[in-house]
Amino acid sequence: MRTVDVLLYDGVDELDFCGPYEVLASCRRVIEGRWSEKPAFHVQTVADRRSTVQCAHGLCVLPDKSLAQAFEADIIIVPGGPGARRETLPLHVSEFLMSAADTAEVIASVCTGAFIIAKMGLADGKQMTTHFAHLEALAKQYPKVQVVKGSRVVASGEKLMSSSGISAGIDLALAIIARFEGKETAQLAAKRLEWSGNWTAASVHTSAGSAAPTKPAAPTRPAAPAAVRR
Repeated sequence: MRTVDVLLYDGVDELDFCGPYEVLASCRRVIEGRWSEKPAFHVQTVADRRSTVQCAHGLCVLPDKSLAQAFEADIIIVPGGPGARRETLPLHVSEFLMSAADTAEVIASVCTGAFIIAKMGLADGKQMTTHFAHLEALAKQYPKVQVVKGSRVVASGEKLMSSSGISAGIDLALAIIARFEGKETAQLAAKRLEWSGNWTAASVHTSAGSAAPTKPAAPTRPAAPAAVRR
């Protein structure tokens, strides 16, 4: 089971983190073509301190752990929101992301979370996308980043992934499932969500040298109507 840390901070957009959290936390291993009871990912929220985070639209969230308490996760999700555009990042957030750059398998941004990753220099020379309204600002502020327009999900190199605005975080999470658990699992996860977005390999903008799926899709076999449950 891979571990996932979802970074929270004051001013984070609710759907930016709730979308990927729901998709990954609810994902189950597919065994013999069926949605099993075994979780595929362990997902937790982390923040600079374990105190209430005030989200962009009024939701208050208590993170599962502070960054000091968080262990090295396999996947890091950096959501966007008004708070992502701050000039400086809390010291612990900077240290957390620099450490994750060495230890995590994937660091992924949703929407304007791309600005946080770019600020750390983790996207220099790599491709990223963000919300359509902030594409020009990302390119102007971080000229070393190759900004991609018109793609819901972008994969660049071995570990960097990004999505366009807000709801595209769901496509990002499904692309992560496809990469680590296989296409069949991602298809069943999307079916459970009643989601018909753009997350398949054909829809993900992939740069040269990007990681291929680590788990091949299982042979396709029809799933029983009751195979996917909430």
